[in-house]
Amino acid sequence: MSKHTTITINKSAAYQLLGIQSAIAVVSALLLLIFTDLETARSAFLGGLTYILPNAYFVIFAFREPAQQTPGKILYWFYMGEAGKLVLAGVIFALSFALVKSLHVVVFFAVFIGMIVVNLAGLTLFRLTIQDNLK
Repeated sequence: MSKHTTITINKSAAYQLLGIQSAIAVVSALLLLIFTDLETARSAFLGGLTYILPNAYFVIFAFREPAQQTPGKILYWFYMGEAGKLVLAGVIFALSFALVKSLHVVVFFAVFIGMIVVNLAGLTLFRLTIQDNLK
């Protein structure tokens, strides 16, 4: 498998995982809106966004025009994406706690942690799928 093919497959999987995480965050918020109240649903949605938006930033930076770049340049963009992801996550956390007066912290962190679990499960399934295809 060529470098370009591997990067294209990884990029596609990363965007698919972002889509799955977004759908889970929206469904979680909608279910909480139906069964609880607006503040709880908003806290769930913010928890999901706090994980998804920085991850999207990382994916955009990590997978910029891979066909025309050297491995060193690809690694540079991965580092830039990861640094930006950490800063963006910190900013979203700070804004959520500073600006949302009725934030349900337990729900916020439950959905945030749920997004981490979904990400890890997705990466594991992707790795297993790639290994099966290589056999």
